[in-house]
Amino acid sequence: MKRLHYLLLFATVSLLSRPIEAQDNPKPQDATVAVLRAFETHNIVMIGEIHSNKQEYDWYRSLVATPDFADRVDDIVLEVGNSLYQKSVDAYVSGEDIPMEEVQKAWRNTVGLTGPQSPAVAGLYDAVRETNIRRRGKHQMRIVCGDPPVDWDKVNDEQDVTPYASHRDDWYAQVVRDEVLAKNHRALLIMGAMHFLRNSSIGPGPTIEPKLRRSGAKTYLIIFGTNTTGDQDRMDPRFDSWVAPTIVSTSGWIGKLPARSLIEGGYPQSKPDLKHGADALLYLGPRDILTEVSMTRAQLEGTPYGNEIIRRLKALMILQPDAHFADAIFPEKEENPQFPPR
Repeated sequence: MKRLHYLLLFATVSLLSRPIEAQDNPKPQDATVAVLRAFETHNIVMIGEIHSNKQEYDWYRSLVATPDFADRVDDIVLEVGNSLYQKSVDAYVSGEDIPMEEVQKAWRNTVGLTGPQSPAVAGLYDAVRETNIRRRGKHQMRIVCGDPPVDWDKVNDEQDVTPYASHRDDWYAQVVRDEVLAKNHRALLIMGAMHFLRNSSIGPGPTIEPKLRRSGAKTYLIIFGTNTTGDQDRMDPRFDSWVAPTIVSTSGWIGKLPARSLIEGGYPQSKPDLKHGADALLYLGPRDILTEVSMTRAQLEGTPYGNEIIRRLKALMILQPDAHFADAIFPEKEENPQFPPR
């Protein structure tokens, strides 16, 4: 008994004698390794992303091509996927020959985005297809479309979109329950960070994760973030030694930073702190090197897709009925800063 007492006393003294900085330092992991470890104890890994980010989608493509990931994960549930086109997506990612103009409707015709979709998204669909083709005869991954099945060919005004737009999170949660949990699958969920962030002060708060947990899911939430502190003009030097892409749990000093500031490149809001908003942070590099990938004005002008975008903007009264393509704002370059100077 005395020996046990001395051992406990020694352990306590050793812990207290460590520098406070060492006790408080988070331990970044290679992002792919961290996701694979999360799947060892969870059947649902959620990534709250920043949309259209080049660094993030480069990593997604690398992730799905990793053999251990492709062996372990059944489904990738995407916000940027219209459920109306699930059969086309199933055929495409399984390696069937299907016209691109048909399958790309899945990511171009979502409720959550009225403007043109980022080319980065198509690259993720392509990566899953290419991995499945290489692995024929082995376990195959499926992309599950998580956005409501709006048919933009039938949208004439905002009232035609509202029934879908107002229930996007409910639809996404139900898709995961039906297509993942009911089949005892493991899935990676990708959606905009603010749909997943816990304890958010925006609206009624996130509803997807609680619904999945009530259905028996074991969830692990990773939120995109960068090296901002809550002051948009000040970067946090503690990130400087991190090698991106990395994932770090929300323990230590990182968990005390404001989550929305990390997500939004310096948004000045303190609640929630990251520890109460997520389980881990996905760090893709310093704020000022992050890149957004967009379709350009030159790529859209005079094309059927460009004309359709203008029609949608008019239908939703974002553009006036008599507006022309020149009246819409589209990027001149394909790659631009994710967080432009304010």
